[in-house]
Amino acid sequence: MVSSMSILQIGQEDWTAFSQSEQLTFKHCQTVDLPVFLARQERPNALLYDYVLLTDSVLDSSILARQIEEWPAHRVLYTANVIDCTPAIQNALATRLAIHLEEQTPKAVADRILTDLYLGQAGFASRMSESQFQLEDNYAWHWKRSGRFMTTVSGDFGDRFEQIGTIKTFPGDFQPGQENLLFMDYEAKGTVELALSFVFFENGGLQAMKVFENPDARQLPTVRAPKDYQDYQILLLAKGKGTLSLKNLHQRRSRHGLGYFLPGGERLLTKDQQEIHTYFNPGQKKGPLVVCFAGTRLHVEGFEMMGPLDELGYPYLLFTDTRAQGGAFMVGNEAFESLVESRIREAQISLQKSVDETIFTGYSMGSYPAMYYAGKMQGSHLVLAKPIIHLGSFTGKGAFAHQGINHDWILDIRQLLTGRLDPADTTKLDQKIWQALDKIDWPHARVALFTMKQDEYDQTAGQELLAYLMENQAKVRHQEENGRHEEKIQAMTAFIQKAIQKEADKLRGGRH
Repeated sequence: MVSSMSILQIGQEDWTAFSQSEQLTFKHCQTVDLPVFLARQERPNALLYDYVLLTDSVLDSSILARQIEEWPAHRVLYTANVIDCTPAIQNALATRLAIHLEEQTPKAVADRILTDLYLGQAGFASRMSESQFQLEDNYAWHWKRSGRFMTTVSGDFGDRFEQIGTIKTFPGDFQPGQENLLFMDYEAKGTVELALSFVFFENGGLQAMKVFENPDARQLPTVRAPKDYQDYQILLLAKGKGTLSLKNLHQRRSRHGLGYFLPGGERLLTKDQQEIHTYFNPGQKKGPLVVCFAGTRLHVEGFEMMGPLDELGYPYLLFTDTRAQGGAFMVGNEAFESLVESRIREAQISLQKSVDETIFTGYSMGSYPAMYYAGKMQGSHLVLAKPIIHLGSFTGKGAFAHQGINHDWILDIRQLLTGRLDPADTTKLDQKIWQALDKIDWPHARVALFTMKQDEYDQTAGQELLAYLMENQAKVRHQEENGRHEEKIQAMTAFIQKAIQKEADKLRGGRH
């Protein structure tokens, strides 16, 4: 079910009577009445609605332009052609990353909001694991599993598409009528081709079927669920000769061009088809750029920390890693890491911020890229929680459990980072973080560090990192809590918020 959303509609014509529904509530205000309307609020400049919708065909109010700049980014919608707006309006829309809707009628706009501007995130991946991927037997094919999450099959698959396996699915993957974007992460060698077949059932019978041949990693195909389906299957098909390396099938609810995961979310892709997802928010007040990396996300994909960072109000750039189950520490080959750095620099340029005005932050798995990219870019402001620094030792734990269950997800990371599962890679991976951190001018750096006394993920990381920082004369504020890695989430979040606020205050005060 779609959660209820509220819309402040600003325009000459009142759309309330045409657009109200159980899922969508409209409040109308004419542009000329906006100052009085907002003055009646306890906080006049606050946005008390999920979105602002501007419906006039010409936008030329200087009052409106000033107000748009006060509202949160990605929360202003407009239907006018931008060339029919005054320069002040154009600048305000661009500054706040406002979203243009091509729809013009009240019903069409309301439907688009419900379909594509829903609150929250929806994304998950099916892994080619023993539990999720059932193989088809054929004497002409050779199967191999690398770790638990990449499956390779080679052979002669014939001149017509033949089923090679079935992916386990769940009815809740789709809402009725929902469209999901598909990203099949795989490699093909030789003349072999891959196809996905989505088969929907109702009352035990076939209802609909859609086949996607050679699914494109850039122009993502979309599959729509029937409005009354009860169950569905995903069949993998192949033809030709060669080898298929099957990694993950990602499904994300489509926003039809308005963003990935969140409205305004971006999807970047390296030449070797590794994904980088980012979300930029210019904030509502002046301050440093906060670059934040997501932690482990085993079961759903998406960004983290939007709420706490919105409360602070400073510009922020989020990263999330979808390449392996739970993420892969947001590092990889040179092309992947260069793309991450380029996106950070792009955000800095847009805000006219230097690396000395950038705070790198992350917790758990996200702490590693926060440290790594701060090092590579010679940043001097870090906020870290529950750090993981031994990338090699951590990804070498074949029997490691998460929430009491051994998912073998860290072997997936090792396979992705090195292309193999070999203990010989452990030392090199362990040294990777220190090579980056050694580039920081530590006597001029400040670090806020939150650790857990009984942290079982990377047991010595907190002590080793603290010793390294002290030895290099960094200014450190350390808070340690009793408990294991997955505990004290609220205390950790509060620590991160407070540390960012303190660092921002010092930066604004010019105390470096």
